[in-house]
Amino acid sequence: MTARKRISAYGVAKIVEKLTPDKQKAANKLFTQLKLHETTFDLFKGPNFQTWVKSVTKSYTKTPDAANAVIVSTIAARHGDEALARMLVAAKEASTTRRFATQLEEIQLANWLASKQTADDVFKLLKLDDEGVKLFKDPVFTTWVSYATKLDGNKSDALMFSVLKARYDDDVLANMFIVAKETRSTQKIAAKQETLLLAKWADDGKTADEAFKLLNLDTKTDDFLKSPALDSWESYVKLLGEDPFKLILATLTARYTDEGLARMLVVATKDHIPRYVVVGLEGALFNKWQDQEKSVESVFKLLNLNKAGDKILESPMLRTWASYVTKLDTKKPYEAMFSVLKTRYGDEVLTNMLIVAAKSGSTNYHVTRLEGVLLKTWVSDGKTADDIFKLLRLDKDGDQLFESPAFDMWVSYVTKLEGQNPDKLMLSVLKTHYKSGKLENMIIAAQNVPDTKTFAV
Repeated sequence: MTARKRISAYGVAKIVEKLTPDKQKAANKLFTQLKLHETTFDLFKGPNFQTWVKSVTKSYTKTPDAANAVIVSTIAARHGDEALARMLVAAKEASTTRRFATQLEEIQLANWLASKQTADDVFKLLKLDDEGVKLFKDPVFTTWVSYATKLDGNKSDALMFSVLKARYDDDVLANMFIVAKETRSTQKIAAKQETLLLAKWADDGKTADEAFKLLNLDTKTDDFLKSPALDSWESYVKLLGEDPFKLILATLTARYTDEGLARMLVVATKDHIPRYVVVGLEGALFNKWQDQEKSVESVFKLLNLNKAGDKILESPMLRTWASYVTKLDTKKPYEAMFSVLKTRYGDEVLTNMLIVAAKSGSTNYHVTRLEGVLLKTWVSDGKTADDIFKLLRLDKDGDQLFESPAFDMWVSYVTKLEGQNPDKLMLSVLKTHYKSGKLENMIIAAQNVPDTKTFAV
């Protein structure tokens, strides 16, 4: 693929020298005869246009740039620069006319450059003044961007921003950039423009609260947490060297108790609030609790987990509590949680709760970790495989032994005790509780049940 040819103002002047009045008149005459002056929609697709282009090109076989210059000047004279620019943008969308339209656009941009048009002049010429917040969606916006880049390649973003800020208030600009960032084709340039706007706010001495209001985030509901403008505000607050989520937390604290806020964050991702917002706010909330020296036990109560009864391991607040405890004690968080739970429920009730929760599959990760602490406690206490068999009341389950929810926990414990050969130890315990014939029948029956087949085999 060859590089796109760029034509300078000097290049245009050299091309103009090659143009002859008689050939220009001939091009104008044929343009009128073919009634191309009456066509603006899909001009480039019409057969008459192709006929005209071939005629003009034939007149300048040795200087194709001159032919393109005649084509541009003729269309611009009849339809205007703005209409021509729109035609060229549309023509660039089609593979059959893209290359030709690109060449003509280069001529048009070079013409403006040669006539010393400013970025502001071309903005007006393309009638972009009328677009408002939809500016970035206008097809000829890209033409203006190309011209600004041609005017000042190294500082084109600043040049464009100077034109925009002279026309729009800060809140309108902010909204314009936020909307444009949601479209892939304009995302990059909108992000650069937003960066310049935020820098302007910082230079103007705008506070985080003033920016919050400019971005229309100061609503009385929590909908602002879903707003794409929150991302822009976060960027500005970081530019000021502040913690955005600490400031948001201060706003929400006026509306919620800590427990209410924690509950809101639990369901936030289901409520279409971005995950980075949820994580940021949860982190700010945990930092606040740490500053207040809230213990594992106190946050347990704050989250009302002390009122959850035997359903505590199914509570969505368990994850929040576990996350906070992990922040407090990075080495042994589940040991700290287990200690609180054991004190409140006792060994037997807590064990049964873990068995039920593990079987249901709810909060699986936390239940598995807590179960691991329980098993380590039994090992430390010197509990044998038979001790735990009885403690879990598996000796009372009879023929239903392999279907008991507690059986899996016992298997896990025996495996922890005898990592190399747990089956031998399990079998020896089972033989002390069941006669060999009955045990054999139980194992055969278990092989036909999907949930117990793996062990029985």
